[in-house]
Amino acid sequence: MARKSLTNAGGIIESSFSPGKYCLEMSSVIYDKLWRFDHQALPKDLISWGMAVEDSSAPHVVRLTIQDYPFASDGLLLWDAIKKWVSDYVNHYFYLYKVAIYE
Repeated sequence: MARKSLTNAGGIIESSFSPGKYCLEMSSVIYDKLWRFDHQALPKDLISWGMAVEDSSAPHVVRLTIQDYPFASDGLLLWDAIKKWVSDYVNHYFYLYKVAIYE
């Protein structure tokens, strides 16, 4: 009964705790005004939290102040993997674009 009335889509909890159809619009405005990718992405966030310091010789360009902090160590591994994939993807298609333009 609780699942049907409380936690279902459009149920009491969803209608009480979320802005409904305006959620994406509100999030867009808030992120546009307050969130900066260059300051709040994982490496910079860890630095601002005091969990890491900049270190150009470190594998992730940051050195963790607490080595056994799973969120940071695993997060940086994921961050680097995603960064590499996105960089390879963009470089590949940018190269194809340049080739197509100059042919």
